[in-house]
Amino acid sequence: MASWSTKRKYTYFFVFIVFVVLAVGLPVFFLTYESPTCSDGKQNGSERGIDCGGSCTRLCPAEFLSPRVLWSYSMNVATGIYNALAYVENPNQSVKAKSLGYSFKLFDERGLLVSERKGKAFIPAGQKFAIFEGGIKTGERIPVKTTFEFNEGVEWERSVQLSGLRTLTIDLEQGTEPKAEAKVKNESVDRVFSSVDAFIVIYDEKDNRLAFSKTIIETLNPGEITTLYFTWPEAFSGKALRSEVIFVAK
Repeated sequence: MASWSTKRKYTYFFVFIVFVVLAVGLPVFFLTYESPTCSDGKQNGSERGIDCGGSCTRLCPAEFLSPRVLWSYSMNVATGIYNALAYVENPNQSVKAKSLGYSFKLFDERGLLVSERKGKAFIPAGQKFAIFEGGIKTGERIPVKTTFEFNEGVEWERSVQLSGLRTLTIDLEQGTEPKAEAKVKNESVDRVFSSVDAFIVIYDEKDNRLAFSKTIIETLNPGEITTLYFTWPEAFSGKALRSEVIFVAK
């Protein structure tokens, strides 16, 4: 059992150690400590990833699902010229992406690349939408397969799902030069839609894509109805059974 004098020595030693820690350790800590930031390349503070989530403005891509490509398709609109369309879904209801890089690729019957078109697309929150590229030159080669893919990581931003545009009717006339008229209503209470891309997609009895076309809604006020017009330069390759209009409002 330690004597009283030994216990006193231990006490003095302990007090000395505490003093050293307080006198030296704390100043060194405060001189060298760097508070967490959203640009220090580390996961710290309230962050849910490296410089993302928590108190950071940047959202963590890993917390959200990637946009899904439902299908991609191209059609001949003139000699050696094709238009391409991709039907995509953002399954995330609360985020959007202002600009996401993508690539359309057109291949011939031998699987050889005929043409590639790259671009940037707006990804709306929680909806299906279309991405379009027109005037793709193919020369004398005929593409038989079209692929679409995103070629960079997504930078998500907080948003809400936008709705309000509804297709009331679609009147389609087939023939040597098909045309369609679609009546569209803005059912929102206070939102004015402007510069909205509108696509019509035509399907056959097996739900295969026959054709598509694009137009723009310049301005549509709340409660207003407008008629959209779509045309094609030549007859469809089959009989149209179903059609739908897709809106992309930024």
